[in-house]
Amino acid sequence: MVTEKADKACQLHNVQFYNLLPRAIICSSFGHLTRKLALARDDGTIEVWNCAHAPFLEKTIPGGEGVSIEGLAWAGHRLFSVSLAGTLIEWDLSKIPSAKQTILVTGNAAWCIDVSKDERLLAVGTEGGYINVYRLDNDEVTYERILDKQEGRIMCCNFDWTGNFLVTGSTDAVRVWDVRNGHAVHKMTTGRANNQQETTVWDVLVLKDFTILSVDSRGKLVVYDGQMGTVLEQHNVSKADLLCLALNEQRNIVFVGGVEPIIRVFERANEQTIPMTDKLFVRTHNRRGHTHDIKTLATNGRYLYSGGIDGSLLVTSSPPFVLDTHFPLMPGPAAMVADADCRLVLLKYVNYLEVWTLAPGNAPTEGGDKVLQIRSKNDEHILAAAISPNGRWIVYSTENNVRLLRYDYNRKEPVNSRLVRVRNTPEHFTVCYRADFTPDSNGLFLYDRNCCTINFFSCTSDENEEWDHKQSIDAGRWLSEMVTLSAVSKCSRYLVCADLGSSIVVFERTAAKWKRSISLPRYKLPPTALAIQPGKTRLAVAFSDYKMFVYDFDQFSFVFSTYLRLPKDAQPNHPVSGIAFDPRQESAMVLQNGSKILSLRFGADIEEEMAQQDRNQPKKWRPASNVNQSGGEGSFTKYKLRMVRDAPRLVTIEWMGESELVAIQANALSMVEHLPAAFRKKVYGKA
Repeated sequence: MVTEKADKACQLHNVQFYNLLPRAIICSSFGHLTRKLALARDDGTIEVWNCAHAPFLEKTIPGGEGVSIEGLAWAGHRLFSVSLAGTLIEWDLSKIPSAKQTILVTGNAAWCIDVSKDERLLAVGTEGGYINVYRLDNDEVTYERILDKQEGRIMCCNFDWTGNFLVTGSTDAVRVWDVRNGHAVHKMTTGRANNQQETTVWDVLVLKDFTILSVDSRGKLVVYDGQMGTVLEQHNVSKADLLCLALNEQRNIVFVGGVEPIIRVFERANEQTIPMTDKLFVRTHNRRGHTHDIKTLATNGRYLYSGGIDGSLLVTSSPPFVLDTHFPLMPGPAAMVADADCRLVLLKYVNYLEVWTLAPGNAPTEGGDKVLQIRSKNDEHILAAAISPNGRWIVYSTENNVRLLRYDYNRKEPVNSRLVRVRNTPEHFTVCYRADFTPDSNGLFLYDRNCCTINFFSCTSDENEEWDHKQSIDAGRWLSEMVTLSAVSKCSRYLVCADLGSSIVVFERTAAKWKRSISLPRYKLPPTALAIQPGKTRLAVAFSDYKMFVYDFDQFSFVFSTYLRLPKDAQPNHPVSGIAFDPRQESAMVLQNGSKILSLRFGADIEEEMAQQDRNQPKKWRPASNVNQSGGEGSFTKYKLRMVRDAPRLVTIEWMGESELVAIQANALSMVEHLPAAFRKKVYGKA
């Protein structure tokens, strides 16, 4: 990669031994009030994605062994889930995600959940055939009633637009329930493809005129009249099970997904759009992108969110057809690089850590060996992990345990390396959701999981190398939400923290303790990337709407501020998720945009160069990549942005030393080889 001139090219390390396993998406729900997407994976993890602009992972609720989330639903700002453990859980998303209240439902395992359109009622369908109805009033969940018991489990449910009726799907039948008296109004049987094999209704959807749609294990889309309880039409869509349905905001297009990895699109027929037809719904086109079963669909405006067995979150829109893929990567920071002396890389997985070596710059064929693997106690999900820049200390935390390890790495004989757990840790060394070492490896920040406190620890310089608790920073005075981004300056003097409430605070280390130095101007969105320039007091921040600025917190002024216009070969529906300042040039940095590596240059020379281009071009022509309407006073607004490299499944980018850039990518093979066999359909005349 070349940043400025050909003679100043740097070495790029493509780390492709990050062997992440696929984590299937089981269910999802989109909150139109919050503009957030909640999805659950097969390991019980719940992810909350901010979809106000370019989607990015905002919060994660870790799962655990035996945890299975089967349904999610939003009620305003409130998020609910049901599981096979037979629990209805309301999640507190205000700060650190946690269970606000847990309710045991009647009927054992819970399979489905839905909230009425007016958000006053919540229904849960269970294994025992019971439908539990709860009332959502005054930020509480109160029991309302249980509807009449039916035979067999209830796989899906959906309220009508008035909230007075509930439609459920089960074995061989679709039922319409009157929620006010608890009785079934209609029972519509589905029929069977084989008399010996039951038909399972996997999903139901109620339209505003009480038209009901269902998909089942026969691969059929069935349309019912909810008022009369009769079948209007049937569509043979697939040879395999159809699993999910979704409706667009205009309520005239229905999306259908299932075992066959194709999303079918049906449009409601009328004289204006589709004349000369006797069908209510007509299949128009297909959307492709998944490789395995599609288990959940959700819509937001013109965007369709889909997920399934392959674990990737796909965002599609049409017309024109646009496909964006968000791979099942671990929430960041998922990979950390030690300094150029030890050349170690820490990789975080669900319940274990790996330490690998990097090849030296003068011998690119050496290195790339796994030297250490650390498994969490009882295979608990790892919330946070970090490695010190000198590679000597490793810390990780789960929901119940935190471990500090000393790693004596023997470069000449790695088998003789020694890993020792540090047991005499201070009292404040407790579980955390984030951890940062200082660049000198003598300081450690732990972000307390139970409150808005950052605990700072320091390592003594004597032979015992004991860690002492130096200070508890009360960050809750300036940070209202959980810290999602943080950075420590190269001089170990400044700590910068950013939360989901769009607050960015700089803490400065004095002779006595850490104290708040400055709070940056608050933007309307939370930041997606943050970095401190080495050797300077400059902070670069990027947001999901491609707003980006560089702020000098010592001079209290903006150095650079603009709205980025990404190149055509970049990924415009992915935010800037990583920033790395070029240590060789003051006004240059490397950006991570999805799976793309971009180079950005700004400054006085770029301003002059772009101004010269403007004078040479016709007046009606405007350079689209340099328009900015809200730059800070006295700051640069012109820039040059270009795509440097395509790095599929890119996890993070970091500079190592002066002329080495490390790009850590997830191994594509490991995310595919552990998947089950995909659906295959025999085609006449082909093997």
